[in-house]
Amino acid sequence: MSTVLAAIALFVGLPGLAVGIHFGLLALASLFYREPRPSEGEDVAFLILIPAHDEERVIAAGLAAIEADRRPCDRVLVVADRCSDATAEIARSFGALVLERGEDEEPGRAAARQAGLEHARELEWDAVLMLDADSVIEPGFFAACAAALASGAPAIQARSESGKGRSLAQEASLAAFTLQGITIPRGRARLGLSVRLRGTGMAIRREIALAHRFRAPASEDLFFSLDLLLTGVRCRHVDAARLRSEGASTWDAFGGQKVRYEAGRMSAARTFVPRLLRRALRRRDAACLEAAVFLLTPPFAVAFLLLLVGGGLAALAGATWLLAIYAGGLLALALALLTGLIQARAGLRTWLALLAAPWYLAWKAAVQARALASVLRRQDYFGPTTRA
Repeated sequence: MSTVLAAIALFVGLPGLAVGIHFGLLALASLFYREPRPSEGEDVAFLILIPAHDEERVIAAGLAAIEADRRPCDRVLVVADRCSDATAEIARSFGALVLERGEDEEPGRAAARQAGLEHARELEWDAVLMLDADSVIEPGFFAACAAALASGAPAIQARSESGKGRSLAQEASLAAFTLQGITIPRGRARLGLSVRLRGTGMAIRREIALAHRFRAPASEDLFFSLDLLLTGVRCRHVDAARLRSEGASTWDAFGGQKVRYEAGRMSAARTFVPRLLRRALRRRDAACLEAAVFLLTPPFAVAFLLLLVGGGLAALAGATWLLAIYAGGLLALALALLTGLIQARAGLRTWLALLAAPWYLAWKAAVQARALASVLRRQDYFGPTTRA
C-alpha cells in the first residue's frame, strides 16, 4: 500500500516540482538583472495602438498619461471595438486617431489588434507599441522603449504591474502580476531567454509586426510571442519603461481574466510545444526549450497545490525523501513569490492578502478546470474584462 501511495505522490507532485525548479531559477536570476545601458541610435517613431471595448470609464486616464509623455513623432490610434459607449469620442478629444469597428465585425482582442495594424499600413511609424485602455504609463516610458529598440532589440516588453488594489481580488491580481510582470521577465532577460509579450506595454518593429498576425481567441499576445520565437526573434524586457493596469475589482472579473489566459496557454501548448522542442533540439535553442517547459507545466498556484497534495501523500506513504524534495519545491515557489513582492515594493495590504492563500489555491483550481472545459469545447470567444 505504501508503495502505491508513494507512486501516486510522485505522479501528483512532479509537475509542481518542475514549476518550483523553473520559477526558482528565474527568481534567482532576476536578482542579478541589470538594465542594459541605452545606446545612441535612430529615433524610433511609435504607433501607439490601443484596442478598446466600452472603456469610457478608464481610457481617459491612460490617454492623459500618453499625451504627457509621447514625443512629436509618436501618434495614437484607438481601435474602438464594437463600442456602445463614449470610448471613441473620448479618444478623439485627446487628439487620437480612431478606428471604429461595428457589431458585425469579428469580435475579440486579436481581431481588434490586427485591424489596427492593417489600418495603419499607410501611416508612417517605425514600431507599434500596444497599450490596454486601462493602462497608465509612467514618465519616460516612450523614451525608454525607443532606446531599447534603437539599441537593436526587435521586440520589447515593458514592466507591467497591476494598479493599487481596493479589494481582495485586486490585491490578489497585484500579487500575481509581480511574478508575471517583473520577476519572471527579469530572470528570463538575465539568462538570455525570450520574454513573453503581455499585450499591454509590448513594442514591435514595424517589419516584424506586419509580417505576423495576431490570432487565437485567447492569449493572442502569447501566440504572437511564440510565433516570433520560432522565427528566431527574441523579445527583451525593459524595466525602465513602466506601466500599471487596473486590476479586476471582483472575483468574477478576475476569474474571467484567468480563464481566458489559462485557456490560451493550454491552446498554445497544443499548438506550439512540438515545434518548440524540435527547434530547441535542432538549434540548441534554450529560449525555445524554456518556452516549452512553461507551456507544459501548470501555473504557480496549481503547482503549489500539487506539491501540497503530493507531499501529504508522501507523508502517508512514509516516503520522507520525497516529502523533503516536495518541501524544497514549495520553498522555491514561496521564495519566488516573495522575490516578486519585494521587487514590486508591494504595500502592506498586498502582503496581508497572502493570508487568503488557502482559499485562493482552491479558487485557482476551479478556474483551471473552467479553462480546460473551455478548451475542450473549443470556445472561440472570450469576452472583455467586466468593469465595476
